[in-house]
Amino acid sequence: MITRTDIAHALRQAGIRPGMTVFSHSNIAFFGPVEGAGNMDELIQVMLTAFDSVLGDDGTLVLPVFTYSFGSDKADRTFDVQNSLSTTSALGNWLITSGEGVRSVDPMLSVVARGAKAEVLVSGIDRCCFGTDSIWARLYKENAMICNLNLDSGSTFLHWVERELGVPYRSDVKMTGKIIDHGETCPATITYTGRNLNDPQASPRFEAYHAACLERGASKKVSLGRGQIISQSCKIARQTLENLLGEYPFLLTARHLTGST
Repeated sequence: MITRTDIAHALRQAGIRPGMTVFSHSNIAFFGPVEGAGNMDELIQVMLTAFDSVLGDDGTLVLPVFTYSFGSDKADRTFDVQNSLSTTSALGNWLITSGEGVRSVDPMLSVVARGAKAEVLVSGIDRCCFGTDSIWARLYKENAMICNLNLDSGSTFLHWVERELGVPYRSDVKMTGKIIDHGETCPATITYTGRNLNDPQASPRFEAYHAACLERGASKKVSLGRGQIISQSCKIARQTLENLLGEYPFLLTARHLTGST
């Protein structure tokens, strides 16, 4: 059984330091039994406390709470900033429902943050989900640390890098719907950079990128319980992916894994 101390120690081993900004995709249940965590709410508290103890008062934690509310598969394209929950992060959903986090107004790829820079990072972001003033661009400017819990080196941040580099398998598309913010409803149009949903070869895959990152020392892997923590700075992620795409243009897609031309 792992303890809060074990978790904090592993985060430090992964390179997390006081005052950092950290973005985390997570599957926290995969670590296995955690002391003092008999249910998911208690596990969430243990994990958030561990991050707090390592990041300190000047650090900031950013979590994905994606809803894809303006997606073509949604009958009611409505995004409620305070109430629309996500399937991507139990940690993030807890910050929303508890009111302890600041959420970005992005109907597709919202994030929730808490800590010293939370308000500055997520407020007034670009209406282009992967734009020059999106959360991903801001994380890059901060040189935030990507710290994935029981996942590999892949992250949504890499899709911002793909747009920056102009990959051929993603393109901008306008999406419309309604945004509800503190009970007030307004129509909205955003720009999302997506793949062709009818092309299975364009499906995102991160296995080859992850393997290359470990081989090149661009990602750090720390074992914890039955799982792992994978960390990588945003600036290293961008440079590594740019280098790799120069040699393997479809590295982040199923096309690369199948060897299709």
